[in-house]
Amino acid sequence: MKPKHLIACLILLVFTSCVTIVKWRYGITKPRELTPEKIISFLDRHKYPGSCQFVFNDSSSYFGSIRNTVFRKNLFSNLVFDRDGFLLQRDTSRCQWSGYEVIRTLSTDSTYMKTSGLQLGGILGQIRPVKPDSMQEPVTGHPDFTVLVTWAAFLGTCNARLFELAEAVKQNKTARIRTIWLNVDMQESWNLTKEQKMELN
Repeated sequence: MKPKHLIACLILLVFTSCVTIVKWRYGITKPRELTPEKIISFLDRHKYPGSCQFVFNDSSSYFGSIRNTVFRKNLFSNLVFDRDGFLLQRDTSRCQWSGYEVIRTLSTDSTYMKTSGLQLGGILGQIRPVKPDSMQEPVTGHPDFTVLVTWAAFLGTCNARLFELAEAVKQNKTARIRTIWLNVDMQESWNLTKEQKMELN
């Protein structure tokens, strides 16, 4: 075997092994259809927040949202909306996953730039609580800010970086903040076709 072929094989072997190790280390799996019970079980197993957990109403709601470029760009991250439902502009110089310090220091005394293309009201009409008895959880009303965090069970413990934002909300003593945890896994109740599943994967 020529040296360049050997080097290429070694690089491929190392890269493949690293991907496998990362998947094993964080429990990352292939996306699959879930039920509310499986979502709750995942949250309980990892001791992630179980309240204010939501899923999309159906596949139409999901596809409608995911085709929105602003929403799609912020998947597996957080979106912060003001009291009027306008999306606050994200600092693009920072990591997509960042947000702890921003959320911890949100204040009604500060001025924030707004982003067009996505409003909270449009999302609230497309989602429902994971637990039917959680309808009493606040999805209406007028908090100063709403933090919407999208997560997925197939990301395993990589979700920890998202769920730690709950602590940032607790530490904020200057604003009333509502948190909505939005699971974006496929749902069995959607009865997806094979083609739809392929699009989601």
